[in-house]
Amino acid sequence: MKTVIEVENLVKVYNGKTSTVAVDGISFSIGRGRIFSFLGPNGAGKTTTVRVLSCLLKPTAGDAWVLGNSVKDNQVAIRENIGMLSENHGLYEKMTLEDNLNFFAGFYLDDKRTIEGRMAELLEEFNLSNRRHDKVGTLSRGLKQRASLIKTLIHDPAVLFLDEPTAGLDPKAAVELRKYITHLRDKMDKTIFICTHNLVEAQTLSDVAAIIDKGKIMRMGSPVELERDLFQSSSLRIESTRDIPVEMPRQIARELNITGRSEGKHARFFLPPGELDNLVPFIVKSLVEGGIPILEVAREEHTLEDIYLELMEREGNA
Repeated sequence: MKTVIEVENLVKVYNGKTSTVAVDGISFSIGRGRIFSFLGPNGAGKTTTVRVLSCLLKPTAGDAWVLGNSVKDNQVAIRENIGMLSENHGLYEKMTLEDNLNFFAGFYLDDKRTIEGRMAELLEEFNLSNRRHDKVGTLSRGLKQRASLIKTLIHDPAVLFLDEPTAGLDPKAAVELRKYITHLRDKMDKTIFICTHNLVEAQTLSDVAAIIDKGKIMRMGSPVELERDLFQSSSLRIESTRDIPVEMPRQIARELNITGRSEGKHARFFLPPGELDNLVPFIVKSLVEGGIPILEVAREEHTLEDIYLELMEREGNA
């Protein structure tokens, strides 16, 4: 698989009254046609890394290459072949969608036929052909973000940087946008770099996820690889018809020397290998005796949320 993005010992320090290390010696690579998710809290170094890769910031040390071009001395070649989408759609609301796309396409393309052909193709692809003459301000937030994705693609970039692409969208619009992002990889062969603190988004979209905190990559791999590396336990999910008190699963877990937590009507327990059959009856009995009616008991795969929380807990205890 051809490498599209290569990062080697990248460092970015912001100098002011005090120096802040935003990115601290990170290295990774992304292959063509892959979705890579940078997962971490605000201030972890995600956006700074993207700004370096998109040539908006210069690295303090190390280097990075996009499509074989160094961010240090080939900025024009990089900018011509990337597209960026943020949670701010960046469109002019008093202009029509068509006028917006013509305006932004003009930064990259000078042939009107090429622009019109590209615009028509993308509007059809993203189901916005019937809104091309509408002012952007009349579109819903979800449609604006979809329109912004078309703006990002108008010059047919090979690499896309998406910074919190579904932030602020309602659940239906977020699901639709994720489907379009997957389509970009599967049908249009785009390489996609996503910055997010949305664990569901990273789990749904990622071929590879890197968990970053305080400027350092804590762990990287596919969601399956991260689960395998971090967990040797089974995940048990219990659903009730009523809210489960937060302390109840913790107390049961302490008695069994395992981990347990609850959220609303759901409880999760993490059991040692081979102990599922032995411990489930005790857990269920303890919940029922505590007045918790059981609706469903099921074994689950670990999620990126579990992996993230596990890493944060280990870091906190280090």
